Amino acid sequence: MATIVTNVVAVARRPAVWIPAVVLAAATVVFWYTKLDLVVVGRFFSGDFAVPEGARWPLKAAQPWITLYDWGQLPAWILGIGGLVVWIVSFFWKKLERWRDPGLFYVLLLMIGPGILVNWVFKPYWNRPRPRATAPFGGQREFLPVWQRGLSDGESFPSGHAATGFYLMAPAFVYYRRRPWLAAAFLLLGLTGGSVIGLARIVAGDHFPSDILWAGGIVYYSALLLAAPFHFGREKGPTAQAIEA
Repeated sequence: MATIVTNVVAVARRPAVWIPAVVLAAATVVFWYTKLDLVVVGRFFSGDFAVPEGARWPLKAAQPWITLYDWGQLPAWILGIGGLVVWIVSFFWKKLERWRDPGLFYVLLLMIGPGILVNWVFKPYWNRPRPRATAPFGGQREFLPVWQRGLSDGESFPSGHAATGFYLMAPAFVYYRRRPWLAAAFLLLGLTGGSVIGLARIVAGDHFPSDILWAGGIVYYSALLLAAPFHFGREKGPTAQAIEA
């Protein structure tokens, strides 16, 4: 038992573990105790309660937001399905053998992070009402702060579209030991992609900023946990040399 506790403490002290946790916790406290969610979303609300719901969000169908909504998930699908293809083909084509584990990691992360946790667990069961459904923006539902569960249908928390944008950070967990600068670039790509797609969802009245925040948090920690058993960057022999080349 003491060994388990020691190992847990050692892991928790790693910057990749505690720094994002501190950021998530601090931001969550701000969202919980202030009206920041409502203030940010309100910037994109027309203020006209008399018009139909769709017309209350004038930028919803504008560019680039509508394109981000329609096509923003495509890069994640390309990476995830590409990973699956590489994983399968690697059993028949020796040149791809060194990419077998990364390919499997990419498809599993897409399934577990944006897929199971975000879209199948939290969204349908947390029941946080979307901004457009809440009273401050002409809806019938009560506004609920982040992490407060609702009692009926609501799929605001967290954002599925934003999660697929954050998923683009996945290669960072493959390269972070051997090519830290490349890993940092992919981490930045994922954070940027998730934030931009998330903004497109905020503009449309479909998500609060805190929904975007936690979409990123869920994907990040899913990747961190999933990458652990793969031991990327710790391989020995020809495989490690090939990946490093």
